[in-house]
Amino acid sequence: MPTVDPRLASADVDVLRVSDLIHWGEPRVDLVGEPVGLDRTVRWGLPTDLLDPSPYLRGGELVLTSGISMRDAASQRAFVTSVRRTRPAAIGYALGVVESTVPTALVAAANAAGLAVLSVPPDVPFLEITRRIAHEQQRHDAEELARESVGAIFDMVRRGHASSIVLREPLEAAVGEVPGVWVLAARGRVLRPGGRSLVGTTGGHSIAIVPATQPGPPPGDLLGGDVGWSGPVEPGALAGALREAVAAASLASRHGAPRGPKDLATWDGLIERLTPEQLAPFRDRLLAPVVDYDARHRTDLVETLERLCHHDGSVQSTAQELFVHVNTVRKRVGRIESLTGLSPLETRGRAAFLVALAARG
Repeated sequence: MPTVDPRLASADVDVLRVSDLIHWGEPRVDLVGEPVGLDRTVRWGLPTDLLDPSPYLRGGELVLTSGISMRDAASQRAFVTSVRRTRPAAIGYALGVVESTVPTALVAAANAAGLAVLSVPPDVPFLEITRRIAHEQQRHDAEELARESVGAIFDMVRRGHASSIVLREPLEAAVGEVPGVWVLAARGRVLRPGGRSLVGTTGGHSIAIVPATQPGPPPGDLLGGDVGWSGPVEPGALAGALREAVAAASLASRHGAPRGPKDLATWDGLIERLTPEQLAPFRDRLLAPVVDYDARHRTDLVETLERLCHHDGSVQSTAQELFVHVNTVRKRVGRIESLTGLSPLETRGRAAFLVALAARG
């Protein structure tokens, strides 16, 4: 069973970005030129005096230079050209070695390439900057590992492979003893609800458990445009809440708006909760023969099927929309039924075809 320090799992340490360096205070670095590229991630620092350090760059570096190899505007522009190909985080220029100010040609070329330029005061060694970056990166790595450890437990509870009781200790350490909690989930990004929370990442989802402060949905400041939510539930009922929040998050990511338990009691909510294994027979046994027939005979059975489902099985409405005779639609329905054994004119058959069409992705 994975274990985790809940203090790390609930920490709010973000990835290091160029904008963070400017606000360090110590060691001091200052922005020169335009405020471009400030959201770029800084992975490490690389001091170099090579005119072309690109063979040693892997992306995300704060490229630190004293300017020794850049004696004129042409060489300064050549330096920027060489590093920009590797997508660095920014360029840092040491003052007082060659120039007392950052060369304007270097700044102009870097800004045009979307790179921020930072000046490094004469009394700040590059070593201090690289050490600080390494320290911040270690903090981020520790947080990411903690989130993954918590996420592994979330996943086991969600899938029924472990009881909610395994979350009691880390949950109490992170949010305290509370009568109810909300579960929040989002796809493709890390949730940072702030305050008391237990955050984990698993299967492309970020999941946060936070104290429930009201009986209804969470307040708006916890619900971004793509957040799914559950509950509120008692801490001992987290298995269902985790499943609910993850399913709601998938809906939220598609619609760009928060989604909760009531949204799962819809057609979209039902489809979202069906697993790929559950959807496969509808796609492979119902839709695939129709698609294959269309491909071989250049017919329009799939389009007819879609229109029939859209119009609740109305042959007349489908014919009008497709600009064909009603008998043509009926003939196509007969072909679909011969291929699949189901008729889209019947309610049960139409429901199965709706699932099949949704399973196409």
